[in-house]
Amino acid sequence: MTRSKARPKGERGAVAVEFALVAPILLLIIVAIVEFSFFYNLQISVTQAAREAARTMAVTNDSGKAQAAGVAGAPSISLSPGNVGLSGSCSPGATVEATVTFNAPSLTGFFTPSLTVTGQGAMRCGG
Repeated sequence: MTRSKARPKGERGAVAVEFALVAPILLLIIVAIVEFSFFYNLQISVTQAAREAARTMAVTNDSGKAQAAGVAGAPSISLSPGNVGLSGSCSPGATVEATVTFNAPSLTGFFTPSLTVTGQGAMRCGG
């Protein structure tokens, strides 16, 4: 026969107090993970847009098409052609660079109200 041990009177609320001490730290860690994941996803999208813009500029030497390709390269965020910057025209053997900058509000606003991410891409022209 097993007997259940009764807790002493001084330990009745110990679990609630321990949870109250640990819960805010755990919630802060969860919020930090969510914010970091959101930021990382933005960074990947912006970098992909910069790569697409640089590749299109290297192939077509048309900045309008390159900016459109950069916007299309990140469908999960609302880029505009003004977010895509190009280093200039392309000549054989030169390298063209594209820079995409995007500003977005953070998900929770707990750590910062907004995030600015920059992606860069480079491609060799005519090769």
